[in-house]
Amino acid sequence: MTVARNGAAVWITWESQPRNRSMARALSIPIHEFVHAGPRHRRHLRAVVRTLRLLIHARPAVVFASNPSLVLTCLLLGGQPFFRFRLALDAHYGGVIAVTGGRWLQRILDFLNRRADIVIVTNANHADRVRRIGGRPFVCPDPLPEVPRDAGLPAGITVPDKSVLFVCSYEVDEPYDAVFEAARSLTGKGFTVYVSGNYRRVGLNPNDFPQVSLLGFVDRTVYHAYLRNVAVVLDLTTWEDCLVCGAYEAMAAETPCVLSETRALTSLFTHGAVFTSHDPRSIADAVTEAYERREALRAEIVRWTPLHEAAIRQCAATLRCAVGLDPAR
Repeated sequence: MTVARNGAAVWITWESQPRNRSMARALSIPIHEFVHAGPRHRRHLRAVVRTLRLLIHARPAVVFASNPSLVLTCLLLGGQPFFRFRLALDAHYGGVIAVTGGRWLQRILDFLNRRADIVIVTNANHADRVRRIGGRPFVCPDPLPEVPRDAGLPAGITVPDKSVLFVCSYEVDEPYDAVFEAARSLTGKGFTVYVSGNYRRVGLNPNDFPQVSLLGFVDRTVYHAYLRNVAVVLDLTTWEDCLVCGAYEAMAAETPCVLSETRALTSLFTHGAVFTSHDPRSIADAVTEAYERREALRAEIVRWTPLHEAAIRQCAATLRCAVGLDPAR
């Protein structure tokens, strides 16, 4: 494959997601986040217009794009014959597996992944899936996001020593009911359990869950401050091949974490984490263990981080070569 001219790559996303920023930074290419408020059809229309303008003016040789969004993926594949760029799809979990279980949606995803020049996935199982349907996979876990050390909590808010941040977006794969039950035991042991995410989207009433502090949606600065100040970060998923964002964020904040005992998570996060099944007692025990071992786990994270960063640098260089870009940027 011929080498593209320097600067001839862009990263396009229609959602605000840490992986997009960290991957674009690792690859040394500019990122364009076309994220809008309002009804879906208006958001998509504005994003389509801005994407086409970028393609017309930048004329990139390579486009990296996140999937989701499915609409963005279809737009770029449809535009390839006209703009003549190579397309690298960064397939989050929902870009490989139809999370709703719909057969037709899965067929659409498989078709799109076959058409892309390369499909970036986070783990070997998803790579096998893409390879089986005729796609060209490339495995690259997330780089660590940036979590500023000076991110401060709002005035008047303090985090106690025995504190837990449960990173939650109330999606179908997150066993938040089990965590809320585990919190009854944890509060009895003196823990304060904070829960991020918009709980209103699933109709929760904070008065019904006095054992947890439902933060609701908080801006990223406040979220980073909780990551830095709590003793333990908790992030769970029932999806076997999902590498949860909260795990990367906890590592970046050098905060011990409790994660689901899945093959994908245990194989990547080999230091600084305690793993658990999803029954309330096991969750409570894992949080307690992580708190008691917090200093040792934090030291493990410090040792693990440069190894992960070195692996990501190598991964990024190899990926740049795979799409025809100069690896030394």
